[in-house]
Amino acid sequence: MRRNSSSGKATMSRLGKPRGKHIHGSSNRLYSYSHVVMLVAGIGFMSISGFLYFQIAITRSLIMADNDLKDKVTPIMASGAQNKRLNDVDVSEGSGSNAKEVVQEDPNCTFREYVDRRYYGLSSNSKAEPEPDFLKNGLYIRGKEPIILSGSGVASANKVCLDHSAWDDGIKRGKRPFVDSQNPSVMSLRLTAESHGTRPRLEKDRVQALVNKYGENRLERMFIASVTVGNGQCRWGESEDEIEKFRISDVEKAPTVHGELLVLDENFNRLEQTSIKLLSDSKWGRMKQSNKKQIVELDDTRLFFYDGSLWLFYRNGKNLGYTEQAHNPLYIERDENGNIEAYIKASEMVKVCCGRNMAVIASERKSQMMALTWVDPVTVVAFGPESSKRRLSLDSTTDRFPHRKLREKIKKSDIHGTNGYMVYLPSSDEFLGIAHFHRPEGRGNNPYARHGHHYTHTFFTISSDEPFRLTRISNEFLFRSQSKQPDLRDDGDIIQFAGSIDLVGDDKGGKLLISYGINDCEGATLFVDMSTIQNMLEAVHEGDEVISLMKKKI
Repeated sequence: MRRNSSSGKATMSRLGKPRGKHIHGSSNRLYSYSHVVMLVAGIGFMSISGFLYFQIAITRSLIMADNDLKDKVTPIMASGAQNKRLNDVDVSEGSGSNAKEVVQEDPNCTFREYVDRRYYGLSSNSKAEPEPDFLKNGLYIRGKEPIILSGSGVASANKVCLDHSAWDDGIKRGKRPFVDSQNPSVMSLRLTAESHGTRPRLEKDRVQALVNKYGENRLERMFIASVTVGNGQCRWGESEDEIEKFRISDVEKAPTVHGELLVLDENFNRLEQTSIKLLSDSKWGRMKQSNKKQIVELDDTRLFFYDGSLWLFYRNGKNLGYTEQAHNPLYIERDENGNIEAYIKASEMVKVCCGRNMAVIASERKSQMMALTWVDPVTVVAFGPESSKRRLSLDSTTDRFPHRKLREKIKKSDIHGTNGYMVYLPSSDEFLGIAHFHRPEGRGNNPYARHGHHYTHTFFTISSDEPFRLTRISNEFLFRSQSKQPDLRDDGDIIQFAGSIDLVGDDKGGKLLISYGINDCEGATLFVDMSTIQNMLEAVHEGDEVISLMKKKI
């Protein structure tokens, strides 16, 4: 693993000996008196100059260190699989200033290395242990072995990088964060109308604080991300030597569980970051109204767009119920000091029941939000406010499509919905999603992870109207590991969780932006050409569900 040195040791170049004019005698070399005087004077001057230079360097280093401590959240580069970069990021378009904002390097913005057992174990990994029975005897889509998602249409991944210094003391001791970012949701901030629509999916007055700073043209190329900071598995059964080797945090439990919002430039460098707060303007689950903004527990945060606004969905089991998924418009403003702030209003929460990772279907073509609550069998429910109404209703859970229910005893596969937002494909009139399996299906005690492990993913599409049905699905795949070790780089991670997709461009020649979590520890994004995804998707016979395609490996 490549490490960045933090020792602070300085190296000093050697000064060559002064070379004066030599006077050769029978047995000695003698310097003339004048040369001796010049030599002494020169040495004295160099000593004084060197001393002053050394003092200036030390003073400058102390000032820089002090500034680093004062600035808790600074623009940081989100490092990808390539080497670290140092960019000048121009944020002046909105204000007319010519100033440049420097994006600084952060040693914690590189992808992590993991112990060998935290990789999936594909046959391409020569370090992999023998295939366990639950993989050998498992059922797979069309009986095909999972592959690594790769090729010319798959870009290198970028890490979603946070500044954790405000709450994670382990960083001061030279450790990695307790968790980097779990299951990020990264979306394009473009303001223009969709190619198939008449209105922008994000109206500029809903993000005026960003428009004012970055300008409309720049915003079109930028991104926004939500991430969860909380309990993770960066540390899972490692020895003391492994903990030291990989700089794993010595913090015993999660310092916080909340959501963070990041503003990213066109290269996924972090420009701004803030904690997502709740404005308690009404009762919120079990929490009483206080009319204050406060940080609350927000888990599984994802972003989506509806009715021209940016929305956030999340979970809070203790307060809202473990079967409920909550959704709110997300407000982005600036405080009196010009710092970004993000919050949701308790009075505007809408919920859907029952399950986890339910993907929102929000389209200009639909008068109400819908959710894909289950992939197999395809189950869609409508919920939330009508798009023509600006006032949001708290009576939010409505089932307009009773033809399929989770409680019905229907034979189904172990596929799980994953992404928070279904993408509309106008060329085929379908909605695109991404789903996952983890094997074995159970989440009990095991030597691999705290819960599920050995994840694979699949792309799928459903029809855009009733009766909703599965129309196409790909074979299973893994995201390529970000390890720098050759054997491990041809493998996937034992835990991968794709929580968000977004379409940039059209659905044939454009790109799909995928955000995913790695080992319940860090997050990444990558682009995949839509032509690659279209080629991976295979038609499903009408009436078939995922279970119809599940077979033992061929």
